[in-house]
Amino acid sequence: MKYNRLNEIELYLSQKQYASIEDLLEKFNISLQTLRRDLKELQARGIITKVYGGVLFKRGNSVQLDLSQPAAHSTINIEEKIKIGELAGSLVENNDIIFIDSGSTAHYIVDFLADKENITVVTHSLDVLNAVSKYPSIHCLALGGAYHHESRSYYVDTDTMRYLFNKSFIATVGLSLPRGLTNMNFYEAAVKTKVIANSIKNYVLCDHTKFNVTAFNNFASLEKIEGVITDECPPDNYLNYFKRSNIQLFY
Repeated sequence: MKYNRLNEIELYLSQKQYASIEDLLEKFNISLQTLRRDLKELQARGIITKVYGGVLFKRGNSVQLDLSQPAAHSTINIEEKIKIGELAGSLVENNDIIFIDSGSTAHYIVDFLADKENITVVTHSLDVLNAVSKYPSIHCLALGGAYHHESRSYYVDTDTMRYLFNKSFIATVGLSLPRGLTNMNFYEAAVKTKVIANSIKNYVLCDHTKFNVTAFNNFASLEKIEGVITDECPPDNYLNYFKRSNIQLFY
């Protein structure tokens, strides 16, 4: 029976590519404990990858996604984003007050904060708020405003922002020389610029696809940041620039 169920779960995931824990529990009518055991076995076989809130199918061709849908971006390069989240989480120290940005990568930091003490997270991201809700030990301050579906974040009146941060973790659409950090949304950029000005240390979350990319809206120069957190070693010109500018590189 277990063998059949595992095959059925594998078949279901091969068709869906991604499923939440809630979907799997409802689909197969099993307990959470049983599902965890099954997923652990499937992960050991290399069939799935566990991600925030669910699992991603690994075998076969890459997932084809409709990028016009806001949720689609969150299922691209999942393993790389989790790696970046883990690296960022390792930089957070007990008693830190941190800002976590919106975007498809930043919320993965939260799962790596659970064992730390007296952490306060400030965010305008719906995904970060959902992630923090799993951990009562993490203090959270939500920056409110009008909800924006595409970015899954709240537009914030930056004139009213008075928070000061030990560290900020900033997402970006592009990182380039000499254009710096750029994105496509003026309101999001205003939040990033304000946070960077109010934070002691600023770290950019940037997977390898963001290097040499320039969007139309510049929100900070590279001189404003202390570190870049990415999933693989960037090109040599970036390595040389980071070294000259005392920018830390984590990958």
